[in-house]
Amino acid sequence: MKSFRPVVAALSLVLASAATAQTSSLVNNSTRGVAGSGANAMISGFVVNAPAGQLRWVLIRGVGPTLSTFGVASPLADPAIQVTASGGTVIGVNDNVATAPNLPLLNTVSAGVGAFPLTSANDAALLIGVPAGAYTVQLHTNAATEARPALLEVYEFGAVAPNGVSQSISGLAASNANLSTLATALRITGLDATLSAGGPFTVFAPTNAAFAALPPATLNSLLANPAQLAQVLLFHVASGQVLSSQLTNGQNVTTLRTGARPLVVNLTGGVKIDAANVVAADVRGLNGVVHVIDSVLLP
Repeated sequence: MKSFRPVVAALSLVLASAATAQTSSLVNNSTRGVAGSGANAMISGFVVNAPAGQLRWVLIRGVGPTLSTFGVASPLADPAIQVTASGGTVIGVNDNVATAPNLPLLNTVSAGVGAFPLTSANDAALLIGVPAGAYTVQLHTNAATEARPALLEVYEFGAVAPNGVSQSISGLAASNANLSTLATALRITGLDATLSAGGPFTVFAPTNAAFAALPPATLNSLLANPAQLAQVLLFHVASGQVLSSQLTNGQNVTTLRTGARPLVVNLTGGVKIDAANVVAADVRGLNGVVHVIDSVLLP
């Protein structure tokens, strides 16, 4: 009997070469189904391929009311979408397309990809820039109604220009390897969803090394107590967008931690927030700005 091993080996080599040379990508995926609240959410996933350090624009839409213009009876009245990175951090949330922070660009990209216009403000849509990785989208409703027809769409629309503002604050943390501990802390407390919507916010973001410098007992206690951890994280967040050029020596910064003392800005010999050095300033997000610091701020 003839051996087929050389043929199999050759075929494997061809397939491996073809996979290595693959440069095309799926630019759109649309799924119509039935979505509701809670466990009745519609869930889909997508994977983005991009060179290290680059982002790809992704347009995500949760369509409900507009489906009635296509003859769909009783579609989902108030869809909402949530995008989660592979680590579990929520990086994008929208419940009303009109509230998207980059709405003009979102509309331009929607037309560019050939997506049909949304005729209702209650439809949901997001345009975010994401690095290579796997992502999950949930389409659900915040209304207490039964599950109804809805359409979940994902479009890829090319590379984000360098230094382009394209991610929520939670997205910035989730995509930066040096802020992975912060991203984990945001996820544990549920503040990742808060910092993916609304704002604008100013966030003083401790590095992984900053968290690692905490006494082990302190860090373990915080990670084991999400409510306490949330209060520490809120001590790093201020309402409104404050750029480094707007900071003044001796300035007090009121944080979102209720009843906490203000943070104090010190511009002598560099920029400090309390005793923490600002090691990277003015990292822009869709809903605010991040200043990376080298220490965890404790109330």
